[in-house]
Amino acid sequence: MSIMDQLKVIDGYFDDNAFHMRGIGGLALKEERFKANGLRSMARLIHENEPFSFTIDKETIVHVPVELNKRIKQELFMIADWLEAEKK
Repeated sequence: MSIMDQLKVIDGYFDDNAFHMRGIGGLALKEERFKANGLRSMARLIHENEPFSFTIDKETIVHVPVELNKRIKQELFMIADWLEAEKK
């Protein structure tokens, strides 16, 4: 099973040595490009029982449901691991 098939809440694609994230949990984000270290940093900020939000721009804040936190964190680490493995 490919990594893309395993992603259930994070939407995006791989390009070169980065992941372009388009959405989380069905919520559209302004497409952002992340390297493995950035994804790991983001994952470490997510706590399973605390709500978190993404600030897209001055007018847009996306609030992510708490019940998705564990899966989002897992997928962020999975994507980061894949990017690191591809570098080798």
